Amino acid sequence: MTDGAYRVRNGIFGAERRYRLTRDALCWAESGRSDGRLAYADTRSMRLMSYASPIGRALQCTLKSKSGEKIIIRSAHYLDLGEFEDRSARYGPFVRELSARIGKASPNAQFTAGSTLFWIAWIVVAAIWAVVLALFSAALFDVSLLAGLTIALGLGAICLPLIWHEVRQGGSRGFDPLNPPGDLLGAQSADLGDGASSSDR
Repeated sequence: MTDGAYRVRNGIFGAERRYRLTRDALCWAESGRSDGRLAYADTRSMRLMSYASPIGRALQCTLKSKSGEKIIIRSAHYLDLGEFEDRSARYGPFVRELSARIGKASPNAQFTAGSTLFWIAWIVVAAIWAVVLALFSAALFDVSLLAGLTIALGLGAICLPLIWHEVRQGGSRGFDPLNPPGDLLGAQSADLGDGASSSDR
């Protein structure tokens, strides 16, 4: 089986990382920093999730090693301030293969889809949003708080789809590493990674 490759820059404070799937480990190289590797057998957990971003829905894979190291791989590639590129067509196949390799090498690893903490955060955001708009509406239109809440819901209806989409995702749930949830992998039609190579690190 050939090794997969994927490149991404998560944000403004990091450089682009070049990831490779070798026979026994996820390896990466980053400009200006030491190269790294995480053996599949040393992986304690994998979490897949999606979140709202400047390019719409972005995907994220978070790995934790048994020693506590955290590796975050995203589908949104940072280009410049406020400018991102959607790389989900490469991200999906790469993460799917990574999940399968970890599942085989580390059968006791935890595989989780979604984030309960992220879900709770959106519920809090929704509650704060409703209260603030209600108070603002009550003061602006000189009406009761209940009437203000009604007005707030009307004025803020444009935000409801985004908030509802996040909230209805629910908390975290486990998944089979050989069959990760497709909605958290994005496009599946692309070939596995770019620059595939059969050489191990």
